[in-house]
Amino acid sequence: MNAKTSRADVCVVGGGPAGLLLGLLLAKRGAKVIVLEGHPTFDREFRGEVLQPSTPRLLEQIGLLEYILEQPHLTLTSGTFLVGGKPVAGFEFKDISPEYPYAIWMPQPVFLAALEKKARSLAGFSCWMGAHVNALIEEGGAVVGVRGVRHGTDPFEIRADVVVGADGRHSTVRRLGGFAIEYEHHDFDVIWFVVDPPQNWARSIYFSVGGEVPSLLLPKYPDQIQVGLLFRKDTWKEWRKDGVAAVADRLRALSPLYAEFASRLGDFTPFFPLPAVIALARDWARDGLLLIGDAAHTMSPAGAIGVNVALATAAVAAQEIYPRLGHGPIAKGALARVQEQREADVRTMHRLQRLAGRGLLGTASRNPVIRWILPKALAMAARLGLMPRVQRRLFFGVPLPSLDPAFAFRA
Repeated sequence: MNAKTSRADVCVVGGGPAGLLLGLLLAKRGAKVIVLEGHPTFDREFRGEVLQPSTPRLLEQIGLLEYILEQPHLTLTSGTFLVGGKPVAGFEFKDISPEYPYAIWMPQPVFLAALEKKARSLAGFSCWMGAHVNALIEEGGAVVGVRGVRHGTDPFEIRADVVVGADGRHSTVRRLGGFAIEYEHHDFDVIWFVVDPPQNWARSIYFSVGGEVPSLLLPKYPDQIQVGLLFRKDTWKEWRKDGVAAVADRLRALSPLYAEFASRLGDFTPFFPLPAVIALARDWARDGLLLIGDAAHTMSPAGAIGVNVALATAAVAAQEIYPRLGHGPIAKGALARVQEQREADVRTMHRLQRLAGRGLLGTASRNPVIRWILPKALAMAARLGLMPRVQRRLFFGVPLPSLDPAFAFRA
């Protein structure tokens, strides 16, 4: 079957938050954009669903904050530090980022659908679901498009001034483009599952240490708790070898909060393992090709900042791409300006993520002295107000270059 050829200004591979925001912003300026998403729908489980204060700031700048807040969500205003199950310290977002004193917990299918709906109202935007890219089209050393298959049977070819790989940590575009990884660290794994809250459960972000396994507890819309257990690399595999019943017993021993979940556990399908991999591509651009989001800078779950960092890179990319459309493949030097503006922030976030991961894992150290001292030291640092500066850097990020007001959705 012959492939159908389409023409766009920009072809975005990956319909996640970064890909859709980029497509939306470019279409707002009148560009013709095709976003290719491999899944048939947005309706599936995600882990990255916290929009930290840096994202409300960005959404406000582009005139979408009010629209996004109209979607189903929870607003989080505080965090609590638990040692041995007891609260010992906390923080308020108003002390970290008074400008935007909250984080937004929004199911990612809701967030993606909202971005796609807003973009769909623009004449130049298309989102092809069930579309998988399997080749880059290159001419004269530049990438000029992609080939792939839609719905498993329909081949397609798209020609564009720039192809943007926004297809996540296992990026096909990154592999096809021959991009090298500068560094990759896999310090721990997070095992996610969902439990029902007890009565009078305060909707807050909880960091729990002082036991065998440190954990992160997040409110999950509309009324559940998403639990993330932090394991050293490959420890979860050892747990699984002992069988479901043994894992259920260990969960009961960790916290009464998991007792009902453990009693219903029949297999491992309720668990969603996520390797906490941090990675950075050495270069994010070639002639006609750009990487953004996790394809360029994979984030770990530490601090729940991955989506936020990806959205910031997408906004910068829109600013750099738009003025260069309409003249054939965009040169590497122009696309590399995205990396020049974002790389320092990403490297800082990676360092903070590794530091946070080591600190939390250290609370479950096999050394009893470290296991006794570290939780108390972390709690004391929180009580003495030594963390807000680090938390602000993690949750609020750095100011982005001012976007051209023409990108903004204003009444």
